[in-house]
Amino acid sequence: MHDIDYEIADLFDFQIKAIVPYKDFYIVNTSKGKKVLKKCTSSPGRILFVHGAKEHLYRNNFRNIDRFICTADGSPYIYIDENIYTMTDFIEGRECDFNNRDDIVKASRLLALLHKASRGYKPPYDCIIQDDLGKLPFYFEKRLGELRRLKKVASKRKSEFDYLYINYVDYFIRSGEDAIKLLNQSNYNELVDNARQEGIFCHHDFTYHNIICAENETFITNFDYCCFELKLYDIANLLRRKMRKCNWDLKEAGTIINEYRTIEDISKDEFFILWIMLKFPQKFWRVANRYYNSKRSWAERIYTMKLQEVIDEIEHLEPFLDKFEKLF
Repeated sequence: MHDIDYEIADLFDFQIKAIVPYKDFYIVNTSKGKKVLKKCTSSPGRILFVHGAKEHLYRNNFRNIDRFICTADGSPYIYIDENIYTMTDFIEGRECDFNNRDDIVKASRLLALLHKASRGYKPPYDCIIQDDLGKLPFYFEKRLGELRRLKKVASKRKSEFDYLYINYVDYFIRSGEDAIKLLNQSNYNELVDNARQEGIFCHHDFTYHNIICAENETFITNFDYCCFELKLYDIANLLRRKMRKCNWDLKEAGTIINEYRTIEDISKDEFFILWIMLKFPQKFWRVANRYYNSKRSWAERIYTMKLQEVIDEIEHLEPFLDKFEKLF
């Protein structure tokens, strides 16, 4: 990066000692400790929404986050060579291990604390608000329609992935149709109205690499996708990622739910929506969508392997969903 230390030297109240590329960001050694300098694809208005959300959490005593370090004039972002960057403190620690029970317990509690502290968020007037409340039926319908469209695409091709997709897509379409039918029969819209009134937002990318386990504390980082949404989105995301590592073990799911509920309640209606979200073939759609519609970043065999993994989950997922339904 061209003269980056010179570019930012006068913007912050610390001295720049060294800047080192690391993963997809830069570690900046300063007179006030290590910082993270990260290039953003988000617009300034979007960054202001995220900044406001983080500051709201901080004011509500949820402080285990990567707050933006503002410049001398109060901006949470800077321009370097016409690109937008943000600065945060570097959090020492390791990524959360979803195979480690203690880590899962900490992550579940952390998520509940985040949702509790998010209540009442009022975004800055000049930000771009990200609001996904009420959009779940639309997303379900759109993704189910895509599965049907890709069935026609796959039928004209002859790769191993195509054959595998054709053989199982009808099963997953039926699962999606069942989820939509149940969602239409639920109190989803009422939950959306309540969440909108309460001003709750989600992290929207609550996964192991964004959860940092330090010596005595656990932190959540990278709020790039945070938005107004039912808290169930984050819970479902955490459950899916953990359950795939333990063959959809109901006991493991119970650990996440019970630890979360020690801090933040989940109502009967919310449990029902959570069950519907887990029922919808999200992973099958995601793999197929990435294979057929995106620029392929994996080898053919990797896509086929990932689709097979989703198919192999069926024998564990079906009994899990049957038992999970009885929990509420």
